[in-house]
Amino acid sequence: MSVEVRKRPVDNFSSASKRRATVQSTNPKDGNGLSECFKTVSTSLYVSLAPVHLQDPINGIKQQHLDPLIMTYFVKAKGIVVAYSNIKFLENNYNNEDSAYSLAKIEGSSPFTFLWISVDFLCWCPEVGDVLEGDIYMQTPSHIGLLICDTFNASIKKYNIPNTWAFVPNQIDEVSSDDKKTFGHWVDESETKVEGKLQFTIKAIHTTGRIVSVEGTLITPGEERNAQPVYKERSETKSTGKHMKFADDEVITTAEIAEPEENDELPAYIKDSDDEDSGSDDNKVVNKSDLDEDKIESD
Repeated sequence: MSVEVRKRPVDNFSSASKRRATVQSTNPKDGNGLSECFKTVSTSLYVSLAPVHLQDPINGIKQQHLDPLIMTYFVKAKGIVVAYSNIKFLENNYNNEDSAYSLAKIEGSSPFTFLWISVDFLCWCPEVGDVLEGDIYMQTPSHIGLLICDTFNASIKKYNIPNTWAFVPNQIDEVSSDDKKTFGHWVDESETKVEGKLQFTIKAIHTTGRIVSVEGTLITPGEERNAQPVYKERSETKSTGKHMKFADDEVITTAEIAEPEENDELPAYIKDSDDEDSGSDDNKVVNKSDLDEDKIESD
């Protein structure tokens, strides 16, 4: 008995539409086509207050809960906290016996006071598909390193650099005038040295604990097929039989674009319209990490 196996026809248009629907960034763009990633996020937090801070609860909340959040990844806002303001106490502690609200409460034998507060966070919230500009501080054959707003790290790997660009290594007897160790520099298709500021599109966002790093790409829409690298099969990791122990904040979570197989469709970097500049509307595949390590209880 023979069995005929037929493959289900794939609707290329519908699959491409689904992928394209997920790569749109929600951040607005300024007049230069750069994404505006800074935003104010208002939220409420349920915090504890040590007895030593009862005379000055605002400063106590700042020292215990808000100051440690500065320059760390805040899960609820999906961004890095840069500053905070407008701290308020909320009357959310309802007493069933007295049918009244209270600002704070003490439970059991704990000396700590528990209360709800509201606060406004200024956060840097990049998204996959955002167009950003960074200052180049490192160039190697494998990647280009950048600083965004002189603060946030970003890197562009060589497979995300156009294949018309080339890396020019330094000569052995070449000495840098600024006494900095350099490996060379990249040149574009017109053999112009790449330096200073560089615009790129976010391809992936990596979170390690509460630290965020950005991976960018310089590939324009429609050119991803020619710029795809040749992937090799990864060898399986062999167990060494040794017990390895890691701290909680050393756990690494990564969100990045998966390696395409030979017959798979490549995710398209599309433009919102044909009239827009291809360098400023490169929308990439969204694949962001959803980290839940923040232990602060909130509404």
